[in-house]
Amino acid sequence: MVNVVAIGNVPAPSQRNGVVVGIDLGTTNSVVSLSKNQVASVLQFPQAPGGLVKSQVRIKGSVVKSFKRGMETPEEIFAMEQTPLALSTEVLMALKKETERFLGEDIGGAVITVPARFSNIARKATKQAAQHAGINVIRLINEPTAAAIAYGLNTPDSNGVFVVYDFGGGTFDATILRIENGVFQVLGSSGDLLLGGDDIDKDISTFLPFDNTISRSKAQEIKESFCDKNFVSEFISRADFDAIAKKHVDKTICIVKNLLRDIRVEPSDVDGVILVGGSTRLHYVTSAISAVFGDGKIRDTINPDCAVSIGAALHGEALTNSAIATRPLLLDIVPFSLGIETVMGCVETVIPKYTPTPVSTTVNLSTFYNNQTDILIHVVQGDNIAVEKCTSLGKLILTGISPMPSGTPRIEIMFNVDDNGLLSVVAHEEICDVKREIQIDFCSNLFQGPISLQSSKMGHLAGQ
Repeated sequence: MVNVVAIGNVPAPSQRNGVVVGIDLGTTNSVVSLSKNQVASVLQFPQAPGGLVKSQVRIKGSVVKSFKRGMETPEEIFAMEQTPLALSTEVLMALKKETERFLGEDIGGAVITVPARFSNIARKATKQAAQHAGINVIRLINEPTAAAIAYGLNTPDSNGVFVVYDFGGGTFDATILRIENGVFQVLGSSGDLLLGGDDIDKDISTFLPFDNTISRSKAQEIKESFCDKNFVSEFISRADFDAIAKKHVDKTICIVKNLLRDIRVEPSDVDGVILVGGSTRLHYVTSAISAVFGDGKIRDTINPDCAVSIGAALHGEALTNSAIATRPLLLDIVPFSLGIETVMGCVETVIPKYTPTPVSTTVNLSTFYNNQTDILIHVVQGDNIAVEKCTSLGKLILTGISPMPSGTPRIEIMFNVDDNGLLSVVAHEEICDVKREIQIDFCSNLFQGPISLQSSKMGHLAGQ
């Protein structure tokens, strides 16, 4: 039996002395914004046109970029013997340094945005990278929600259902929100962490014959130039470029249509479509969206590269400025189901996907073998019943249980997802009153070495 309790928005931690900023840590570019009196502006750093800071790190003469795509495996080597976690830390350190130099004061806290489809692992990695960079994270907020805030959709006259179409350099997110009287409720989210403008650049650079192959940076320049309807390239025709763009944009439209179907929302029910991310400047994007939702619904009055950062800054001020009487209530969701491994490699779902967060959930289980004194609890993320097809988030061992027949121990496992979308797990055996807790962290390795599931003393859990 599973009990789910929505616990409402938890008050944000107070910031340290200094300003509060909004940071969009992007795949291609990163942006920092500051809000004062609920008016946000992008910080225009020197050598950063339009406030866009390249999300790249130079190592031994080589430039490493697009490492945000690796945040699902943050401690695996990405390039030049560096991990995505370390590379993200470097970018955030540079953003902190530039911000403090530009403003002449310290950063006291930041609201940092993440893709709606980021897993618990990637969210935790983003927060840890910020902490390593010396940034106090007030809140992690989903990029689509931040974009909606930027468009002022937290006002009473902005009620409705909105689609946030976020097509950036490295990732694509589609999120559907219902907004009523300042309450932002995410109805559903989908996307692809390996679909973005980078893929269009790759196709352009490999489209030409081998002896004319151009660099990825040149391909990106060509792609951006094609946003001008009158642009003519010596490397590729408009028709060929449109065919390349269409292949990738059609994938995003398919994701949007499937999401609408999954949450039973008709295109006619949608009041507006917010465009976010530099790749939305492609002409084929607007025509493809209009074909689904009809004319007149696209909202693109804010620079799509900056909307997410602006929304994060506005939310940061709302969270930390007591003079602001109201702030939007954000009801985000769990993007993937969360559960535990049970017998035969099956998964018991504890929190289903699309559950609003923050949320606290309990599930009651027991032992599978007689006389188990220790129980392995394997926490996973995914929407498949087979544990091998899900993502492992962490393992903990509940010890000190008295020998009892199988099914006798009363084990309560509580999952808690906070307002940053981060998960913690507490396991409690009630008869012997033993408890173990784990903050699900990709750096934790509480389970060392193989344990035979056939052992009479150690095993997984059985439903109760």
